[in-house]
Amino acid sequence: MDFYLLGTGDNMLPARSSRTGSSSRTGSSSRTGSLRKPSRSNQPTRSSRSTTVKKTSRVRKRSAAQTECDIRPTAVVAPKKKKAATSSRRRSRSKAIGAVEIRPSGTIFSRRSDENREAIHHLPEHPPVDLTPPAWMQEECQVGPAQAGDQTEILQLLSGLPTPPSRAEFHASVDHPEHDSANRLVARLAGRIVGHIEIAPRTIMIGSAPVKAAALDRVAILPECRGAGHGQRLVQAAERRMRELGVIAAFSRTRIASSFHDLGWSVLGRDCASAGRPTDILSRLLAAPERQGPDVTMRQWRHVELPAILRIYEQNASRFVGTTARTEAYARWLVSRKAFDSIIVALQGNDRYDLHETTAKIVGYCIQTGGRVLEVMADPKYQGLEREILARVCAEAIENDRQELIYESSPTDPLHEEVRGPACDDKSPPIISRVAPQDRMIVARVFDPRSLLTAMAPTLASRVVQAGMRDTVELGFDSDTFRGSVTIPAAKDGEPRETIVQPGRVGRSYLKLTDDELTRLLLGQCDPLEAATAGRLEPSTQLSQKLAEQLFPRLPLWCPMWDDVPA
Repeated sequence: MDFYLLGTGDNMLPARSSRTGSSSRTGSSSRTGSLRKPSRSNQPTRSSRSTTVKKTSRVRKRSAAQTECDIRPTAVVAPKKKKAATSSRRRSRSKAIGAVEIRPSGTIFSRRSDENREAIHHLPEHPPVDLTPPAWMQEECQVGPAQAGDQTEILQLLSGLPTPPSRAEFHASVDHPEHDSANRLVARLAGRIVGHIEIAPRTIMIGSAPVKAAALDRVAILPECRGAGHGQRLVQAAERRMRELGVIAAFSRTRIASSFHDLGWSVLGRDCASAGRPTDILSRLLAAPERQGPDVTMRQWRHVELPAILRIYEQNASRFVGTTARTEAYARWLVSRKAFDSIIVALQGNDRYDLHETTAKIVGYCIQTGGRVLEVMADPKYQGLEREILARVCAEAIENDRQELIYESSPTDPLHEEVRGPACDDKSPPIISRVAPQDRMIVARVFDPRSLLTAMAPTLASRVVQAGMRDTVELGFDSDTFRGSVTIPAAKDGEPRETIVQPGRVGRSYLKLTDDELTRLLLGQCDPLEAATAGRLEPSTQLSQKLAEQLFPRLPLWCPMWDDVPA
């Protein structure tokens, strides 16, 4: 312990001589004041100021000759330091609780040191969840046409789609040239709408042959009701409705192609959407060789130029499968939907206001909405004009400070390489497919193969003439639901060749295949040689395989996005 000697006040005064008695010492102490404080009850009440002045004067009157001081030592003990307790408390706090035991005498906490403490990994625990819908959701739903009072509930259901339609777009479908209220089907369960599907009748081009078809759009099921078969019942009800309308083939864009395939639909391919920066796309386009031909000028379109845009579209639509046959009434409905931001046209000649294209001829156009390029078409006589139109679109995107441009077209379009840039470098393996993983699949189903072959009869006859076959050509089909053949008689002088469809007759040269492969073959998405090698197609003779390659060549698939993009 540490001891200190403290002296304050009168304790530091010199002590009196030993000759002085105790009485005198007592008297002097009464005159000069004692070290002990007198009781307050015996002293009169004084102010603090007067008491302080009197004590100071008494101290000054004392003799300075006193040599001995009466110092009263006072021992002060320093407070005990609680280092050990504090350190032990800190150690106890630093230790983690290892176990807790609850006993009748109390709760016991067992601590363990941080040095031997194992790391705790907070991994999420996913207990098994039963995804089976409730019993009331597994009941069979009632599918029927939508009513006038269902619009609000249908819009709420469609809001869960990746690209939901707006309220204006939903009401604009009523103005469709072939609108029918019975083509919008809903699934009801316990008085609530749990599913929706829409049938859009169209005329689809299979090469140069127009075919009566329809498109299934906006297929939606409530998330909590999925897995109970409501979507299958909706699609089956839509198929019955399309058969009633006389539809030959049906198409649909979907991200659940496997579900459609289970219902008998064939997967044809997928849309292709390529994304890139406008600055990079423009640099690649300008680095390519310039187009040889007359110069063209570009500007925004005018409504009176819609027939010229349709002419260019028809010149290019015959090269694809799945394009929509656009009439002028249908095209004006597309324009009235306002599902685009701008339409750029390319003109060759003097740019004047002309209704009949006498001074300037429109040779190309581009339709875009936001940062998406929906269509780029040009006159087949102006090869390479699509690159110049896309360069103009990139320049406008740079001016509007757009950082990304999405180009949508057929997967065989060479402009995808210009948009996406080099697919690989020298070190990495080449990437052949330009298909993005987020693109939607295109599925189709042929309800009446005989009617489809009849609609394609002129096209089949022209392909035989182009191949130089002057003898009679006959090719049969043997599938699960269709047996028949097409026969093209021998050429006669001065008479056009016609195609005859004979149901029930297969002939000597025929193809043995499934309904799925038959749909792909008739729609130009099957390579007979590849299918025969893979075992999906069995030709009876070598001639039948060669005839299949001549009559049904593989064509590029393209369903224009402008017809389906939400407004």
